[in-house]
Parts: sequence; structure tokens; C-alpha cells
Amino acid sequence: MEIDWAKTVRSLRLRLRLKQGAMAELIGVSQTYVSRLETGLVLPPPAVAEAVLRLAEDPRTRSLFDDLRATVHHSPFPCLLLQTGPGGRSVEAASADMARDFLAGRRQIDDAPALDRLISDLDAMAGQGLHDGNILGASAVWIDINRSDRFWQVRYTPIRDETGASFMHVTLAGLADSPAARAAANDATPRVERFTGN
Repeated sequence: MEIDWAKTVRSLRLRLRLKQGAMAELIGVSQTYVSRLETGLVLPPPAVAEAVLRLAEDPRTRSLFDDLRATVHHSPFPCLLLQTGPGGRSVEAASADMARDFLAGRRQIDDAPALDRLISDLDAMAGQGLHDGNILGASAVWIDINRSDRFWQVRYTPIRDETGASFMHVTLAGLADSPAARAAANDATPRVERFTGN
């Protein structure tokens, strides 16, 4: 995966609550160079890239979002972390089951026919205020793509990383065939929970 160095350096610096000069000392460059990295004017040479990645991966400085990404990637259950911002929907992390059974090695969900229902659910949530921050979460039931007598209970949780980028955490849990599962799978849109605070 290609690294967005401007985003990586800026989010790491903000997460650590450092000024550019302090960040520069930690990775062995000048404050001006950190500024140029954050604006995308330069790419880091290998030694600087290694210093940034080492700092980002250190458990003492790793963000909660990085922990979530790792949890999704190593999960024994089907789950997915999608970036859902204006640049489109791309896979940030996927469990092995999700990658094998639903993505078939693809990085874009729009290219994965097994995720057509996910796409329609995301579109429905977008129309109900997902990108305005009005949705707390949502749930839906999908029919299994390989077995019409098996269903998936799907939970959607919108989140943001430390830079404010939008993501969707998607988890699936298997359901047995039942009249309730069949009825829920026929719902055209997910059940959305909204923030109720003022």
C-alpha cells in the first residue's frame, strides 16, 4: 500500500501533540522539512521514512485508530474498515474471512459483487446524513451470497481518524435461517440509529 506521507506525518504529529520543531527533532530533520512533508512538497528519503514509521508503530505512540486497523486485520471474524470520504470508498483493513469470502482480493468495494448490499446500505446512509455526522450506527441483515439459507447480521459504525477522515467499521455475524432473518433481509435499507443529543 502506498503511503500518503503528508497525511501520515501530520496525523502523527497532531496525535502526539507536537509542534513541527519537536517532531523534526524526533525524526532527525528541520522544522522547515517537516512543514514541507506535511504539505506534500517533498517525499521523505528512506532514513526519514523509517524514522516516521518507527515512531508511528511504537506502541507508546500508536493511535487508537491504528489499533482498530490492526484489530480488524487480525480478527477471526468477518469485518472491514472502509474509508468513506469524498475520494470514494476504499478498503483500509479487512479480516482474512472478509478478504477471502467477500472481497476476493479487491481494494475497492465497488469492484466486489459480493458487497453490492454493502454499497446500497452505504448509499442509503449517505442520504440520511452519514457524512454530516448525524448517524451513530446502523444494522442490516444480508442473505449469504453462497447459501440462501444463511444470513449475516451486519453492524455499521461510522468513525473518524485523528485527521477527521471518515471511515465505516463493518462487522458481520452469522445468523441461522428463520422467519425473522428472512423478513429482516428483505428490508431495503439498514436500520439507522441517530444521535439524540442537542
